[in-house]
Amino acid sequence: MIHVVIPVHNRLKLTIDCINSLKKQEGINNINLIVVDDGSTDGTEEYFKNINDVTVLKGNGNLYWCGAINYGIEYALKISNLNDWVLIVNNDTILKNNAILNLLNIAKKNNRKAIVSSLTLSKEDRMTVIKSGTIVENWFFNKTNHIYSGYNINNIINKNPIKVDFLTGRCVLHPVEIFSKVGNYDSKTFQHYGGDDEFSMRVKQSGFATLLCPSSIVYLSSNNKKGLNRNILFFFYTLFNIKSSSNIINKFKLTMKVVPYYARLTFFLIGIIKSIYIFLKNDSK
Repeated sequence: MIHVVIPVHNRLKLTIDCINSLKKQEGINNINLIVVDDGSTDGTEEYFKNINDVTVLKGNGNLYWCGAINYGIEYALKISNLNDWVLIVNNDTILKNNAILNLLNIAKKNNRKAIVSSLTLSKEDRMTVIKSGTIVENWFFNKTNHIYSGYNINNIINKNPIKVDFLTGRCVLHPVEIFSKVGNYDSKTFQHYGGDDEFSMRVKQSGFATLLCPSSIVYLSSNNKKGLNRNILFFFYTLFNIKSSSNIINKFKLTMKVVPYYARLTFFLIGIIKSIYIFLKNDSK
């Protein structure tokens, strides 16, 4: 059985599209869909009252991504059996029909000693890869390689899985036994961003592999933040909001948990500089 945990806060149309793509997966017969509805106000709760093949867990709106993932996994573990799997999937994705099967095949080839992640492409541009895994080339200088970012999918789809340091938690397959060895996603330290990176490092430190699978593809919906006024308030949003990937508090927590002691200061400071650079670069467009 594959228990699929889907964190949800509004975006009902996207959630429906995501679930429909999960139901169309080739070669996958035993799938248990678990939606963690974290305080949606767009009719999500009412919609799922009439859906019998999806389990809905309710949050109060304060779980955010990492809390919803933690909650859903805890539920899945209570009902899982030996040799089951847990797949986490974001609700703004559509899975290609063979996405789960390809993840499963790679995990089995590695004797269940790995977590395996899909590549992410845009729904609008289904040929170009978005970041889905990161290799740290130098901790001291915070030098990272976002694997296959910007590549044409036709050039890499047949490549072997590659080991990375950080997996993006957009579509990741886990053997159930891994949680008894490394624990669940750390929702106490990381509310929204950072939890997938920290979990990846714990997995590696426990002797499991963190693999990116080029033959498993999900499509991501476009970002809806284009209309935001990029002023000083948005600058502070970028650096401090829970739902910002550039949140410097998250960067500090991640630095303290996963970065080698000798590189913590430089890794953190360079990370802040990168966030400011990205903000200014986007602001100039």
